[in-house]
Amino acid sequence: MTPRRETSPSRRRATTRPPTTGVPFPVDVVDHGDEYFVAAELPGIRKQDIDVTVWRNRVRIVADTDGDVTEGTYLRRERGLPGRSRVVHLPEEVEHDAVEASYDEDGVLRLTLRKRARRRRVDVS
Repeated sequence: MTPRRETSPSRRRATTRPPTTGVPFPVDVVDHGDEYFVAAELPGIRKQDIDVTVWRNRVRIVADTDGDVTEGTYLRRERGLPGRSRVVHLPEEVEHDAVEASYDEDGVLRLTLRKRARRRRVDVS
């Protein structure tokens, strides 16, 4: 049995869980030192159909859409599936009140998440 090696928080990598339903959408996670940057490609999704939830060190992105209304029988359906979601696990906890989110016309959701401050020394004057 190989011993399990512990990894310090600064060396851990962000991970994503497979989507719960539908076809996955691509997600990038970048560590900028004091904050994380997350970009998710959600083309064709309206801004009001995107739900972002942040707790501890997790970000959940849900893109809920009804899709195109098309007559006929689908032979393959990957676009417009309802309830597509991803959960991104970050190496450190983030400040829930300091999340910035934007969604551009190219269908890219951008999140900036400030890392939660760890213990810090306070000078007494």
